[in-house]
Amino acid sequence: MLLTVMIVTMTSSCAFYRDPGPLSAGGFLEEIKKRGELRVGVAVAAPMTAILPDGTYGGPNLIPLRYLADGLGVKLRTVPTTWGSIISGLLAGQYDFAANLDKTEQRSKAIDFTAPVYRYQGVFVVKASAPESTSAQVLDSKRPLATVQGAGAENALRDAGGNIMPFDSEVNSVQSVAAGRAVAEFVDLPMAEAHVRQDASLKIIVPDPPLYDAQANYGIVKQVDQKSRDSVDKAIAAAQADGSLSNALSAVGYFDIDHLGSMKKAK
Repeated sequence: MLLTVMIVTMTSSCAFYRDPGPLSAGGFLEEIKKRGELRVGVAVAAPMTAILPDGTYGGPNLIPLRYLADGLGVKLRTVPTTWGSIISGLLAGQYDFAANLDKTEQRSKAIDFTAPVYRYQGVFVVKASAPESTSAQVLDSKRPLATVQGAGAENALRDAGGNIMPFDSEVNSVQSVAAGRAVAEFVDLPMAEAHVRQDASLKIIVPDPPLYDAQANYGIVKQVDQKSRDSVDKAIAAAQADGSLSNALSAVGYFDIDHLGSMKKAK
């Protein structure tokens, strides 16, 4: 813990990272207003966070933060990162929020979280031709199961006794399934749907009972004051209430767990 504090102190240019104590009321957002930009760390998890055709980062998960940035009168700047380094980047002051972050007990020891942006499950992605059609069959195969290293689903799969084969990105993870190096990929539902839409030879297996129920939040450092937290949560609630978030989810073709249709592997 002491080492972490030292690293944060030396690398950050923001007052709320240098100060180990809580900020004054509204201090977190005031720092962002003074800087003139709200910085968000983004690890690709299509379609919720994705690289857009013009090379910038975007996706439905960023909509509440755009609301917040507009309300503060500042620019929203995305900072590319990976799932393996997204927490350390937040602690080092490289960005103010970590996007699309699962709230887990392990992560909660280092950082805090906003209100949930959306909820989802972890699912398996397999070849359509694979003999496995249930989660029990996938786990009983004892063959390698691909995951994205550092993602919350990885720990859930480990707890279930999976033979984990971690990868640094969802692209390499799903390619291992297509190449036959892994029997399945265990990944969050939005990313699974993106993989199946891109490759018709893949299908989704929904674990029964669920192996991983999660909520996607924004990660924040523990020093953030309560007034600022409340303002962030209000921006999330506003994006949910006015339909902007649900419309964006529909626009990228996201379906909930009960409406997967042909994307789901038949038993």
